[in-house]
Amino acid sequence: MYNRSPEALNVYTIKHISIQISVIKDLKGMICVSYGHDLVKRYYSTHYKYFMPRTEKEWNWVLDRIDLNFGDIFSSLSRESLILDVGCGVGFLEHYLLKKGFTRIDAIDLSEEQIQVAKEKLAEHGFEHTKVNFYVADAFDYLRKSKGYDVIAMIDFLEHFTKDKVISLLELSYRALNDGGLIILRVINADNPMFARFFYRDFTHETAFTPNSIRQCLLSSGFRVIKIDYEKLPSRSGLKSCIHALRLKILSKLFAIPVEAFSEDLIAVGRK
Repeated sequence: MYNRSPEALNVYTIKHISIQISVIKDLKGMICVSYGHDLVKRYYSTHYKYFMPRTEKEWNWVLDRIDLNFGDIFSSLSRESLILDVGCGVGFLEHYLLKKGFTRIDAIDLSEEQIQVAKEKLAEHGFEHTKVNFYVADAFDYLRKSKGYDVIAMIDFLEHFTKDKVISLLELSYRALNDGGLIILRVINADNPMFARFFYRDFTHETAFTPNSIRQCLLSSGFRVIKIDYEKLPSRSGLKSCIHALRLKILSKLFAIPVEAFSEDLIAVGRK
């Protein structure tokens, strides 16, 4: 029988451990891809349809929400600006941009069913969906091949990724933008003491942000920070809304933080 030397055995053992670790990493990656892709591709039917606005008034409230937080940014842009919406979902931003007269809009989502809903909603509101270039695409692959955008928007998107992938997405966006181009973000607000209520209602959420951490991410990816704030919401009328506002004032005193910090989301704008 052939007897290996201690040195040979050590090398043999190290090689086998390395191989085992590589196999485990590959298997883990396969599991993550399978879980993520399946949930994202069926995101509308498994999750978002339960949160979808049910009435025209609710739909318009979402458009007002975009305008209240980003209207000043979009108003300053040429209507010929080339805009990319990453993770377009059911088409809120596309509807908003078409209403504002923008003519060069690309929109991507990994979920074909979400894009189908987006097209249907645009048609419901009198817009031909062909006015928007919709693509079923992976954000990483798409951004690696892209350049020449004036604006890249990621609304309710970054929180679906781990920290390393957040930075990768921001760096890829930076490369895909023209000089002076803008990145527009809305992310879950971890400054809110009750943020878990929003964060954990969606199984695909991975990362929450504070004003400081989203600034850190933007700066580390090369962007100049133009704007970071707690998201503002359009006012609602009625007793329920008044009670909610009063409750937030009480909680603000209790936690010694501004009322604004109880927003569900943060907004951020960076410039290349």
